[in-house]
Amino acid sequence: MIVVQFLLIAAFVFLFFVAIRSRTAHGVSASKKLFFMAFIAVLVVAVLAPNLVTEVANLVGVGRGTDLVLYLLAVAFGFYVVNDYLRGQDSRQQLHRLARRIAVLEALERYRLDHRDETRPATDPQAEQSQQAQQAQRADDRDA
Repeated sequence: MIVVQFLLIAAFVFLFFVAIRSRTAHGVSASKKLFFMAFIAVLVVAVLAPNLVTEVANLVGVGRGTDLVLYLLAVAFGFYVVNDYLRGQDSRQQLHRLARRIAVLEALERYRLDHRDETRPATDPQAEQSQQAQQAQRADDRDA
């Protein structure tokens, strides 16, 4: 085994364990972890048998194995960019919702308003019925 092959395989194994054991890995689905494990296995096989990559490239119509690796790397990078963009969008939406909620709660606290104020419109049918019943009871109390 050539020194470069040993270093590459060690780097792939290290990368795999760092990715799986990281603090944020618990949020990653099992299918993504299995896909990553299979990807690392393919990388190890490609490092150990580079002629195999060339044979696979010839089977799919690409001239050299290095070209196939480059094309696959470009596709993987594209998936990463799209995935990162979508996660960023989700994070921004969560942050906006949180900021709005904090602003409303701070305004209620600053102006000493009760967030269960009766002047606020009801959003669900049960709350609306309850509000109507309270208003009817007050009207009856005033009439009596």
